Amino acid sequence: MSKLRLLQAATAADKAWMAEVAAVFGEREAGLARFHGRATGEPGSRLRELYDEYVKARDAYDAQ
Repeated sequence: MSKLRLLQAATAADKAWMAEVAAVFGEREAGLARFHGRATGEPGSRLRELYDEYVKARDAYDAQ
């Protein structure tokens, strides 16, 4: 996969994850939750699923 496609996938995964973070924590707290490590979600939750997808996409991009 091209570096551009990997970046697009990572960006899309980040947006989906952050939309869920905002839904769970509220718009005001979303950024803080992300950078304080509280936005990973509980195992089995939708938040954790989206976080795991984001990490996988980010790591694939970083590996290139």
